[in-house]
Amino acid sequence: MIRLWLWVFVPVLLAVCHVLYNLLLHPLRKFPGPVLAGATSYWKAWKEVVLQQTMAQELFKLHDKYGEIVRIGPNELHFGKPSAFHDIYHGNKRWDKDPGLYSTPGFKSGSFVFLKYAQAKERRDVLMPMFSKKAMLNIETLVWRNATHLASSIAKMDAAKSSIDLLYAFRSFTLDTIMCFTFGNCIDALDAPAFADPLILAMDASLRTLPILNNFPWVRNMIYAIPPWLVMKIIPNSAKLAPRLYQVRDIIQKQLHTVLQSLEKLDEAPHQTIFHRMLDAQAHKSKSVPNLTELHDEGFTLIFAGANTVADTMVMGHYHLLQNAQLLVQLRLELLTVWPNLHNPPTLRDLEALPLLTATIKESLRFIPSGVSLTRVVPPAGAVISSQSIPGGTVVGMAILHVHQSEEVFEDALVYKPERWLDERIKDLDQWLVPFSRGPRMCFGVNLAWCELYVAFSTMIRNFDMSLDGTTPGDMEWTECIAAYYPKRHLHAWCRPVQS
Repeated sequence: MIRLWLWVFVPVLLAVCHVLYNLLLHPLRKFPGPVLAGATSYWKAWKEVVLQQTMAQELFKLHDKYGEIVRIGPNELHFGKPSAFHDIYHGNKRWDKDPGLYSTPGFKSGSFVFLKYAQAKERRDVLMPMFSKKAMLNIETLVWRNATHLASSIAKMDAAKSSIDLLYAFRSFTLDTIMCFTFGNCIDALDAPAFADPLILAMDASLRTLPILNNFPWVRNMIYAIPPWLVMKIIPNSAKLAPRLYQVRDIIQKQLHTVLQSLEKLDEAPHQTIFHRMLDAQAHKSKSVPNLTELHDEGFTLIFAGANTVADTMVMGHYHLLQNAQLLVQLRLELLTVWPNLHNPPTLRDLEALPLLTATIKESLRFIPSGVSLTRVVPPAGAVISSQSIPGGTVVGMAILHVHQSEEVFEDALVYKPERWLDERIKDLDQWLVPFSRGPRMCFGVNLAWCELYVAFSTMIRNFDMSLDGTTPGDMEWTECIAAYYPKRHLHAWCRPVQS
């Protein structure tokens, strides 16, 4: 009986001591914030998992109450002043990534999840040539082909008198593009009925699990300890009943094995894939190629990131465009200057020279639904952020949303106004457009993303007369699940093909 009592008492005593230390002795004790946030990380778990709140939205209220710096965890600070973003994600800041966030996908390797700068740089040096501005000249044909395929599939659905779920449509476009680009092997998501490809559905549904995996490491460790192929094998009717996260990992793993079993097919690809680079020992500083697990991790993260970010930007941009008929007319007139014949599309360079189209894409990127704080760890010597000394070892971060919705930088920040990017009186506005983050760890797929955005926006505006199909502001509300999850109807639109 005494032994049983000790088993209960000792953990409780340790937990109480830990909470008291966090509140009374921790180096961050003087920073303002909710008391429970400073006491325990389960405060954030309560907000994100139980209440299903998006922390970035809640933090607007917390910054109003507590000031520019808010303690949102025992060892985590969030910053609200836009200039702090450049303090944290500066080009010369080679800070480690926070294992709490970047362990969530369950990978130990990969350009996105490497915690140490040196590891990430070695991988980036291998892959960056694929994503350079020059490389996009070779990828442009692939992007245009998929955009044309997107338009064709939308036209068929319109002929069947069906409105389009633009979230799934745009994610099908970006998924096919990133799969072809990274693996050299498209999955033809653009051909799926209603754009409901199994991988699209599985990736979307799996987003709901990510806050749980982020806040409860023991759940994450348990789930990722079971190989996806085993789950898919032992669960009856696994295609429907297996947890979506396992389905995503299993589908991508199969794609990986398909490519690796037929490496000779890589010679047929019209462009480099990640396997051309990662299987080339000379491309690596270590002169050794990654193992199968490392190849899978890199492929998975590139696909997940590449399929969601651009598509979500397209969704937000089109939602606002479809409420502004005059802007749509102006954009089409501008496009006609470089795209008079519908069957003879322009080049990417032609599109990049169009000022209103460029401004529209920038404003759509400003509305990107990204509330995640890309956390970094302050080095042992400490740092100065927002003119405050921050102790070494502190986890710090700032959500992109807090830059893009700052009235200090963007007048009428919650209003969609592409014309703000054309106003010559406003200087240096581009430095505050940070959808791909900044610094040495920023997303290296930025050139591919811009290429997709130019081509896809142009294709939709030039090919279709579009109107909303009952979409409400409530349908556009999203929840932060590291990527955006839309729990309601999604953006639906009628897309009538133009005749010329």
